Amino acid sequence: MRTGFLRGRDHTLLGTAAALAEGRVAIALSRGGAAKTYDHRDANEDACAFAWSETAWLVAVADGHWGCGGAELALDRLVERHAPRWISPSPIALADRWFLEAPDVVIDLNRALLAAGGDQHTIGRTTLAVALVRPRDGWWASLLIGDSHLFFARDAVARESCPATDAVAFVGDPRLDRAGAERSVRCALEQQLPEAIVLATDGLSEAGIGVADPVRAVAQSVAVARGLAADLRPLAAARGLLERALEAQRANAAGDNVATACVWLDD
Repeated sequence: MRTGFLRGRDHTLLGTAAALAEGRVAIALSRGGAAKTYDHRDANEDACAFAWSETAWLVAVADGHWGCGGAELALDRLVERHAPRWISPSPIALADRWFLEAPDVVIDLNRALLAAGGDQHTIGRTTLAVALVRPRDGWWASLLIGDSHLFFARDAVARESCPATDAVAFVGDPRLDRAGAERSVRCALEQQLPEAIVLATDGLSEAGIGVADPVRAVAQSVAVARGLAADLRPLAAARGLLERALEAQRANAAGDNVATACVWLDD
């Protein structure tokens, strides 16, 4: 299993972008295109990660709230504890139990974040968006909690999977129990593989900060990437979407951290 991480604490220069790509996966991260106009603890509280093997690919983004620690720890635990099982050559009935697995994983991450804090200290809450692709098994799956996004592109059309509702919950909340996780976790399992899957935190979409039409921004980023050499496409899609978010933030004179990720499936 190969893995990659970008952590907000390591990327705090305003207006710049960091990116990492291997094979079919890519991630990108920025503090933002403009300064934040709301209260926060750390300059960059987002994070993103990937894990992949010869049989499967996983990408994830996390948007920390009141500290970068929650997003980073959630992704660390996801990749270290759960990704090896998810991307192994023969996971046992994973597709059949995905809708039970998703809230179980969120509860595990929630416990890890709460244990890392204490009665008088919190490392911060976080959103989470995860895409897992197992092409040889003919399916891909999503897992989301909070207001981060997962998009997929097929036939030159982009769509959002499992968009957030008004009742948003976060990993790292002491009130989140199993019943709450079942209500708050949004997940799907699809048999038809798309051309590309793209993830983003809400620095892309937040009203008055990000782009006016996130789905259109994803479609444009994927279209540009499609015209490049195959090995550049995931990086171009992830980095291109992030740059569109930064451009919008500069125009709006209001910023937020942005993390993006891409799995490119079409050869």
